Amino acid sequence: MAKSKHTKKNTSISPERLAELRYATLIASAGASTRLEGSKLSDREVERVANIVFGQK
Repeated sequence: MAKSKHTKKNTSISPERLAELRYATLIASAGASTRLEGSKLSDREVERVANIVFGQK
């Protein structure tokens, strides 16, 4: 049986911190992607749009 490249490691990152990191990555990635398409939105503005779309804050 072949071993997977990615093995699950026991880490001490809390689920809350992991969620924060995922959210920050989503915002940065979406901001970069929209800028590649010519948008002038900052990551902060992308975050505001995401909060409206996903019903947060």
